[in-house]
Amino acid sequence: MNVTLAPSFVANPSGRGTLGLVWECLFTYFLCLWTVVHPNAVSSDPIFETKSKFKWCCMIFFLPEVALALVVAEYLTAREVRSNANKDRDYRDAERAIATGKPDKDDVEVDLEPLATSSEQAPPKIQHESNCPVTQKIVGWGPKWGLAQGYFVQMGAIKFKLEESVEAEFATADGIGQLAKCNMLPTVKFVDEKTHVLRKADKLAKALVCLQVSWLIIQTIARRVEELPVTLLELNTIAQVWITLVIYGLWWFKPQGIEDTVEIDFSHCPKCQEQLSENGVTPSQTHLFKSAKNEDTLPLARGAALVIICLIQIVSSLYIAIDALGWTAYFPTRAEMIVWQVCICMLAASTFFFLIVTRCVAIDARSEVTGWFVFVAMLFAVTGRIVLMIESFISIRSLPVGAYSTPSWSDFIPHIG
Repeated sequence: MNVTLAPSFVANPSGRGTLGLVWECLFTYFLCLWTVVHPNAVSSDPIFETKSKFKWCCMIFFLPEVALALVVAEYLTAREVRSNANKDRDYRDAERAIATGKPDKDDVEVDLEPLATSSEQAPPKIQHESNCPVTQKIVGWGPKWGLAQGYFVQMGAIKFKLEESVEAEFATADGIGQLAKCNMLPTVKFVDEKTHVLRKADKLAKALVCLQVSWLIIQTIARRVEELPVTLLELNTIAQVWITLVIYGLWWFKPQGIEDTVEIDFSHCPKCQEQLSENGVTPSQTHLFKSAKNEDTLPLARGAALVIICLIQIVSSLYIAIDALGWTAYFPTRAEMIVWQVCICMLAASTFFFLIVTRCVAIDARSEVTGWFVFVAMLFAVTGRIVLMIESFISIRSLPVGAYSTPSWSDFIPHIG
């Protein structure tokens, strides 16, 4: 039997195909979308966490403005928690150094029992119990808190039990500040132990996403420079990825995959009870502790609403601008070009309506006019994005020949697709 043998070395075919183009865009976007979501899901049930992530993915895809507003609110809350935890830290560090005769070092945890804030307190006569959080070095002096610890509190991953007769409760930002004043704050080391393994997995996934997104953006810019056609699918993917990258930045330090809520129990230690009560930390103060996670929305800092509105408008405008680059691109039919342009105008109108909504909410959040503007803004935003996505896929049935050409240097950059 005659067999025709191939050469000992065969190079990959040049250019790209339809399946490669579709796979590259789909893989990049959905990988970015799935890994960016960090829901406040504290559960050992993977189905529950998956459902929570799926809901967030749908919100980011269909209503990214709403998702971005919630993400910014979480970020500002985590910053508020971090700020309260580190408030007056320099003063308390100096007070501790004078009392102990040792200089303060933020990067070293000292094996000392917490100091009460009152300078008039007599030397303690009651010792901490062996199972006390202070004895176990769960709470006490240590490095300053960061955003990761702020998010840990914000997402409801930690509870505090102050009295035996009262169930463990979640701390508000003010509650964290009060615990910090009496040096009963969970240490950075303790919180990191709960999220260390998870953050390693997060970093690997985020590194893969950043590599793939960078490849897509660099390739698109290179195609523009070499005057090669950029498909509508690539433009729409980059526009969608742009929004997820902003959320990536805001949620970068937020842990995910927390299986159980951590409970810190002060109720069995008389010494802890004494220090907490002397500093006014009691479960009856609703502004310090709450029984249900996210029961009350923490007040945003002054000007926070303006920051949220401005950020949403900037992100939405860039999303529209990226898709608008396809305004004069090649379309299989003139009708499809008009549909694309109309959807761009609808998205621009939706951002304007969202501005009106924010003003109406400030005046009367329950008015009928506000409800109508919310409905129109959401209708335009959702419809425009869905149609743009459908059109970007339909358009690949008829593309210029140059759309399947690749810059000669692109094959040497590692990527998927």
